[in-house]
Amino acid sequence: MQTNLDQAIGLRLKHLRMKSGLSLNELANRSGVSRAMIGRIERAESSATAMLLGKLCSALDTTLSAVVGLSDRPPERLTRKSEQPVWRDPETGYTRRHASARSAASGIEIIVVELLPETRVSYSPWGRRAYTQQVLLQQGQLNVFVGDKCFALSEGDCLDFDVMRPVSFENAGRTTAHYIVVVRNS
Repeated sequence: MQTNLDQAIGLRLKHLRMKSGLSLNELANRSGVSRAMIGRIERAESSATAMLLGKLCSALDTTLSAVVGLSDRPPERLTRKSEQPVWRDPETGYTRRHASARSAASGIEIIVVELLPETRVSYSPWGRRAYTQQVLLQQGQLNVFVGDKCFALSEGDCLDFDVMRPVSFENAGRTTAHYIVVVRNS
C-alpha cells in the first residue's frame, strides 16, 4: 500500500542517509534493518513499522518527527488538528498524531498516541542523541518498559524517562490506550 506519507517518509530517510554519507549497506549495518527493506521503504514500496523506523532513526541520529517531516515545518502558535501529521504503524495499528513540532525555544514536541488492545511497540536505545520523554496516560492501561523496569500506568499517571535504553509500550488492556508523549531535549 503506497501513501503520500509513505512516500514522504521514504524520501526523507533517503535524504538523511545521503546527507550522512551512508550507503544502504552502511545504514543496514548500523541499524540492523536489511538493505532490501531500507530500499523498499525509501521507494515507498513498503510501509515502515514503528520498530523499523525507530532503528533507522537511531542509526541516523535523528527523531521520528524529523523523518515524518514535522521538524521541517515552521513553528506556529496554533496548529489545527486537521494540520497535524498522523502516522499509523501498518503492523500494529499504533497511531501517532504530532500535535506540535519541536520548538527551538522550548525544545519540546507533543505527540498524541493511540495503542490498540493487546499491542506492544518496542524501540531500541536511541543512539547518540539523548532526549527525554514524559508519558501521560489519558485513558486505558499502559505498561512502559524502560530497560529492565516495567512501569504500569493507570489513567492520569505520568512517567518521565530517557531513551538511552530499550523502550516498549504495551497495552495489555481490553480498550485502546490514549496517551500524550512530551519529548524534550536533554
